[in-house]
Amino acid sequence: MSNKILNKSSECANCGHAFEHDENFCPNCGQKNTDLNISVWDLIKDFLGDYFSFDSHFLNTIPPLLFRPGKVPKEYIEGQRVKHIPPLRIFIFLSFISFFLWGLSFDSNIGKESGSEEDLVNFITDSVSTNSEDIGIDNDGKLDTLINGINFSVDTTQAQNNSINISKDDLSFVLDKSNKPKQIVDSLASEVNIFWQRAFYQALRVYQAKDGEVVSYLLSNISLVLLLMQPFFALLLKLFYIRRKEFFYLEHLVFSLYFHSFILLLTVLLFIISLIIEADLPILIMMLISFIYLIGAIKYFYKQSFTKSLIKGIMISLVYIIVLFPVFTFSYLVLSLYFY
Repeated sequence: MSNKILNKSSECANCGHAFEHDENFCPNCGQKNTDLNISVWDLIKDFLGDYFSFDSHFLNTIPPLLFRPGKVPKEYIEGQRVKHIPPLRIFIFLSFISFFLWGLSFDSNIGKESGSEEDLVNFITDSVSTNSEDIGIDNDGKLDTLINGINFSVDTTQAQNNSINISKDDLSFVLDKSNKPKQIVDSLASEVNIFWQRAFYQALRVYQAKDGEVVSYLLSNISLVLLLMQPFFALLLKLFYIRRKEFFYLEHLVFSLYFHSFILLLTVLLFIISLIIEADLPILIMMLISFIYLIGAIKYFYKQSFTKSLIKGIMISLVYIIVLFPVFTFSYLVLSLYFY
């Protein structure tokens, strides 16, 4: 196939270098020698080129990443780096795509419960102390859940430390969305320490948020949380393979990035499939596929027997599901809502 480029220019449009021969690329700055007409395909290649180089890198990385568990990270740490998309680059790109699509799956009804009395309880239960003698609200049972969820206390001296004493009139004042959160906090929690003032204020902001606003906010930053998990998952791998001296920490990190890139890619594919068959995203199926993939990736990457790979895969998955993921998720939710 000829590499000749049609509609060549006499000089480089980027640096002004005058072409003396029939060059395809500028010898001074490296820009492609062509005319100034831009096609839609050029824009697509320019955009994807920064992430995938949109050539053999894509074909050398995506298919084996999907169907050959452990092959891509193994080749990468063995020095075959030019042929593959770098682990951090593909991870960031796929995380952007997957969470963008995930965000689109939430319609306007996702936030329809965000303004209910029950949701307010979930955020202020630990910070509000209510006098049971003061609360005698008969509102068709709408506030029953709210009242039952609050920690009752008659000792009003505790309100100056880490709780808020709310009367019947105060509760109506809190649930009235026309009142500003700062106004409510200044009125009911001026004596409480700064931490609980902030928590109460944020709870009110969440309670008064528009439909879907909080969900959109949480989804906008969740990819960062997954990125922050990578060093810890790599550390987990390092602990499980601590006697394998030939694997340094960074090599475990490469494995972690490619493994989670597979999960993100799987999320994108399952999302597309769920749109075609008009079904919910099969989370259990995704977890099962990820687990099977992890076993195969461990076996290939660390060159162990199937039995050892299976045992370590189960143990790593349990630690991941029971400890690592819940800790990061809980920390993310608490910090996100506290600084919302």
